[in-house]
Amino acid sequence: MTAKLIEIIVMEGIALLMFWFAYLIGVKKKMELIAGYNKKSSQYVTDKEGLARLVGRLCLLVGLASGAMPIATTIWGSTATGFASCTGAFGGFVAGAIGVTVLQARDYATKPSAPRKP
Repeated sequence: MTAKLIEIIVMEGIALLMFWFAYLIGVKKKMELIAGYNKKSSQYVTDKEGLARLVGRLCLLVGLASGAMPIATTIWGSTATGFASCTGAFGGFVAGAIGVTVLQARDYATKPSAPRKP
């Protein structure tokens, strides 16, 4: 197997997995697939459907970026600097999408109140 074929298999596998998570979380509202969401934390979520749509969209964006990565490295990644640029752009996109999602997720939850001191 060549390195390009391995890249295609891995990145397209990640893309399919992220599309599946986007469907399960965004459409089917499987909230238990969201990291950190459990019975204890669910009491602070004010809009469960909105949070599911938001996280579903994040999974969709990461899936699209993962699917496009082999195409980008084919076009621009023939040199070491081109490959590094593609990899950095992918990482920056994913990190930025996660950061924006974390900031927007605050709109769908209330802050837990601090315990009162006796």
